[in-house]
Amino acid sequence: MGAFVASALLILTACSDTGPHAPASKNSSMTPEQSHENVMSIFRAVKSVVGEEGWEAGTQSSWLGCSSNGEDGAQFTLTAIRKHPLPAAADDVTRRVAKALKTDVGLDGVPVQHDDTLRPPRTVVSYPNGYNGGTAADGFGVEFQSGTDLASLLVWGHCVPGNVPKLGTPLNPRPTDLP
Repeated sequence: MGAFVASALLILTACSDTGPHAPASKNSSMTPEQSHENVMSIFRAVKSVVGEEGWEAGTQSSWLGCSSNGEDGAQFTLTAIRKHPLPAAADDVTRRVAKALKTDVGLDGVPVQHDDTLRPPRTVVSYPNGYNGGTAADGFGVEFQSGTDLASLLVWGHCVPGNVPKLGTPLNPRPTDLP
């Protein structure tokens, strides 16, 4: 399954330059716990529109180091893919996701765009700079895509000061520690 998720992530991001990178700055107003919760709140907002089921097999998350200017930083990332029928047409689902990102998470100005170069064609919302527009200066970015029987979410959390949480701790459990 890991190979499937890695392949899907590669396919979904092949046209995008919004991948994680060493950001130019860190968001010093957030802690690692707040950055993690922000990513999870985005995932909850998407699931509230698309549905709770079907994400389990295609969801992976991890912490990355995002050091800059000689200071340690941590960034939480999440990739989620759901290959099940959508509750409505892809355009409708994606518009609802954009609205949920605004009302539930506070991400305003998320444009709904289309990518007809992908098969199946996809309706996309991406924050902060639109589809293929890159991430914010602190590495934060969100991309949601929907198509025929497909929904995917990529979230690069805010890079925050500090170290990546130790593996095996509640904020960074080992794969065997998961429920």
